[in-house]
Amino acid sequence: MRRDAARLTQRGVRWLRRKAGAAPRWVKLTVGAALALVLVALANLAYHVARKPTELFVVVGHSLDKEPEETWRQYGALFRDSATRAITPELLAALAQTESSGNPVARTYWRWRFAWNPFAVYRPASSAVGLFQMTDGAFADAAGFCIRDHEVTSDGCGSPSLYVRAWPAHAVALTAISLDRQVAAALARQPAAKPTTQQKQDLAAVIHLCGSGSAAGFIRRGFKPDDGERCGDHSVALYLANINAMKRAFRKLAERPE
Repeated sequence: MRRDAARLTQRGVRWLRRKAGAAPRWVKLTVGAALALVLVALANLAYHVARKPTELFVVVGHSLDKEPEETWRQYGALFRDSATRAITPELLAALAQTESSGNPVARTYWRWRFAWNPFAVYRPASSAVGLFQMTDGAFADAAGFCIRDHEVTSDGCGSPSLYVRAWPAHAVALTAISLDRQVAAALARQPAAKPTTQQKQDLAAVIHLCGSGSAAGFIRRGFKPDDGERCGDHSVALYLANINAMKRAFRKLAERPE
């Protein structure tokens, strides 16, 4: 039985070789180019998955996206536990809903760009991962801290390597830590500013979208974005409007009796 199967396989291989040898040159070139493109695409995918394993969550897609009610029902306790004086539960919920539709394994899109490095031609648009689309930089800034009694501390927090951005509880805590620290640092550099709670939260949202480098200008303008200001693909003014609308929605959800 095995010998028969081996003979059939050998015959099939010989038949393919004969057909391939008899094929016109343009067909051979086309097939060769197609195979080369497939190999390059697979190598590129393997390279980026090795650098950012969460890209494997592409198989999940948007199946874990949530409506605001479900986001609050599933993560409301986490938002409350990790909230600080400046970073409220409603702000955390609004950021999670805006950034990922409540999807704990959300991943950023891929984009094309001209580059001499072949692995940079088609790659993830950023290092962002998870519920809040937290980048590598924000993660590194927050991973050495934890939250105790709604205050950010570095005492007795354990190893930073234990944090996983794709784990909802960790993502919520890391985001609260990162934003609380960055808001405090930005305001410390401009002590004349006396922001309201709303303005602090707007500052946190802008830092989350644009990074800490945008904070100084935002504060100088009276906690308002510049006309037409954009960060990446986003209008800062529109992003803030969306965050504040989501905060109002989550505040209503928080007030509902359980």
